[in-house]
Amino acid sequence: MPRLVDHEARRHEIVLATWRLIAERGIEATTMRELARELGLANGSVTHYFPDKSAILTAAFAHVFAATNARVAAHRARTGSTGLTALRAFLLETAPLDEERALEARIVIAFLEYAAADPALAEMYRGLMREWQQAFAEMVAEAREQGEVRDGLDVQAVSDAILHAINGMQSNGILLPETARDQRMRATVDALVDMLR
Repeated sequence: MPRLVDHEARRHEIVLATWRLIAERGIEATTMRELARELGLANGSVTHYFPDKSAILTAAFAHVFAATNARVAAHRARTGSTGLTALRAFLLETAPLDEERALEARIVIAFLEYAAADPALAEMYRGLMREWQQAFAEMVAEAREQGEVRDGLDVQAVSDAILHAINGMQSNGILLPETARDQRMRATVDALVDMLR
């Protein structure tokens, strides 16, 4: 009797293996052959789930985005935070403060390299980042309603600045690891939030 394979579970397993290999060896050394070896599969098996490295990296990036959103949603549900408190929590969830978030930052950096040369990946990135910018705008609007931010704040400019800050924190957290030390990264996030008050 043929063995049944849970295809979604296998796709998730491949994404997690991709994370591990990128963390250990970097994006260039993460090949389809290495993924198959890591998973104990035949060389061509990975292509049944992902046709190429770009597709795997796209899935890994989407997983980072979803994981961050899940942490943010869990924090808001647990604390009921709104406005600048919610924004601060969101920023901390994207900051490479621990092993998991540092690995997520490495995935983001690798994905951006591919997306810069691939229109479909670039469009995917733009769509996901528009979702985040909408979330930032909503949190800043909440903060404005609660009197937490200064008058005349340009919400669009602020949501752009927050997105730039996140990308910078992720990149610098990996490439300038001294900036990712817990106390220093939290101070950076606090400074960003305080600039809106």
